[in-house]
Amino acid sequence: MGMNRRDFVKSTALASVGLLLPVGQSSLARNRLFTPVRRGTGTFEGQGGTIGWFISDDAVVLIDSQFPDSAKECLDGVKERTGRRIDLLCNSHHHGDHTAGNPTLAPHVDLIMAHRNVPDLQLAAAERRGNTDGQVYATELYDSRASRDLGSETLHFRYYGPAHTGGDSVIYFEHADVAHLGDLLFNRVPPYIDLPGGSDTASWISVLERIHDDFTDDTIFIYGHGNPSYGITGTRDDLLEARDFLTALREHVESGIAAGSSVDELLVNGLDGFDAYIMPDRPDVLHGRIRLVYQELTEGSR
Repeated sequence: MGMNRRDFVKSTALASVGLLLPVGQSSLARNRLFTPVRRGTGTFEGQGGTIGWFISDDAVVLIDSQFPDSAKECLDGVKERTGRRIDLLCNSHHHGDHTAGNPTLAPHVDLIMAHRNVPDLQLAAAERRGNTDGQVYATELYDSRASRDLGSETLHFRYYGPAHTGGDSVIYFEHADVAHLGDLLFNRVPPYIDLPGGSDTASWISVLERIHDDFTDDTIFIYGHGNPSYGITGTRDDLLEARDFLTALREHVESGIAAGSSVDELLVNGLDGFDAYIMPDRPDVLHGRIRLVYQELTEGSR
């Protein structure tokens, strides 16, 4: 193969594409949330991280589950497209805007799959929030690589190491040449850095470079979140853009620490050369990312 959490949900929802989903969509309205990508794959935008889907005569796959209400909307849309049961639900990582819909989808799914670290990270996050009741976890786990035969398609999983969290998967449809990155890439949005969940920005930079090198210019990537001006799909050039932003963010904080600046003195509303990441109505988003990198570089993941 070429191969506090409430604040996070709020900020990424405001920054991402198509995340306000009235419950009880008509079929026509629901269809607007489904976008084909290539060769049986596509995206569903509801409330939370982008759901990827694959529907064929041989298999039905969903990547991520958002929240209960939007998971139900997605399920209804899938049922309009196929009479097949869902063969596989993949969780790209453990965050609630990607896994809170698991209980809604689980009765309709044969198997839930994720990286080996995901269930433990999901449980730990639920314990911190005090909502362990009702969690549904992946039971088919892999360590570094895995593949599944879907008949007309082959699905690959790869873990590149700690990045956005300690359990991020790249999930790749080989024949469609479509890769779902989950929250490994926030397209022109300041990315959330989950230190308790295993995030490591230095490793994340390397992971983005390695993913870029493992794929080609023909690969279509699906992202967990995106600036509305740039969207939730793109090319591998976006990975280097995201790498450069993370690098600039770390360098800004590193230089401030070296100069003896406090974290409050490092808060800026933008970084040179990255105007697309400026959120004029939400400067607290970038401020929060600066604080997290400062914590990472001075305290670690505490």
